[in-house]
Formats: sequence, C-alpha cells, structure tokens
Amino acid sequence: MRTILITLALTAILGTKAGADPFFVKGNIIFFDTENSSTTDEIEFGQRDQLLQILKKNMGIDTLVLNSGGGMIDEAKDIADLVIDVGLNTHVELFCESACVTIFLAGKNRTLALGGKIGFHASWWDATSMEKYYQSEKQDKGWETPFDFASWLYEDTQSEIFADFEYLLERGVKPDFAIQTLKAGSDGMWYPRRINLRKAGILTE
Repeated sequence: MRTILITLALTAILGTKAGADPFFVKGNIIFFDTENSSTTDEIEFGQRDQLLQILKKNMGIDTLVLNSGGGMIDEAKDIADLVIDVGLNTHVELFCESACVTIFLAGKNRTLALGGKIGFHASWWDATSMEKYYQSEKQDKGWETPFDFASWLYEDTQSEIFADFEYLLERGVKPDFAIQTLKAGSDGMWYPRRINLRKAGILTE
C-alpha cells in the first residue's frame, strides 16, 4: 500500500518539476532526482546540507524518493547518514545506481516500484583524475614518487572496501550478497532481480 501511495505522489511530482532543482517536496515526500534537474546531473558536494535545510523546514517528511545514476560517493555517504539520523523511508520508482544505492540503503523501510531498477558496480578511479589527485596532494601527503602514492592507494582501497562491507551489513544486507556487490564490475551495472533484492535484505518490503 505504501508503494502505491508513493507512486501516486510521484506522478504528481514528475508532472510539475521537470528541469527543476534535484530536490522537490510534496506532502510528506521529498524527491531527489539528479536525472531531470537543470542544476546537476549527479550526486555532488553540498546536497547533504541542502537536504538538511529542507528537512528542517518540513518536519513531516518521512520518505525520500530517489532517481539517480550516482555521483560522489563521499557525499552519498553524508546524505545516507542524514537519512538514517532522521529515520526516513527510501523508495525507488525509476532507477537508483552506484552511489545512489548507498543513500537508498539508509532508509528505514526500503521499497522498489514495479519496473524500477537498483544497480550495483564496483568503484573506480580513472587514470586522469588519479594523476591530478597525485599532483595536487603529493606535497601535503609526503609522496616523493608515484610509488609512494601507489602504496597509500593500496591501503586506502582496502579500508574503503572494508567500510563499504561494514555498511552493507549494518543496513541488514546478507553477507553473501554484500560480497557479490563488491565483485560487480566497474565497467558495467548489475541489476539484481526483485526476488534477490528481497532475499538479500536490500528491500524491506
């Protein structure tokens, strides 16, 4: 019943928010859509604070509807912490991929509309961005050679994988499914079937 009500509310939202800010409030629902926004096309820095301000002004909000292909994982984690703190339910009507799933899993109750998709893939860091980070941070980090950076990256990657696995377990995801999400390729998207999402604890209803 909750999913049906959210779907009806979402229909009204989609009819009025095309090209608008990624956040939109209607009644007790806040919608986060980075795919139909004129201000952004991904999860990016500053959106956690934006969401916080909206929640402070709309204390009756209890559900976050997501439509996003992902973006900055650190910002997604900050948004997820806020969602957990407030105790919001999360719902996907269209799709939620990559870093968006981190936010989705923060939901107290987590639902997926008929035809909706939740997509997983391994994290990645392209060579150009990696080189820029090395050049900008090597002095502060004390990296004298790219090999120093590689050593740091090896340890940091292991820490990130552990933290991701820990978060999945915290949110009630079954360990065997958590392992599968970490093995998903970085060059594609894995969309598990609904029955598997339910068995794994990704969906609560």
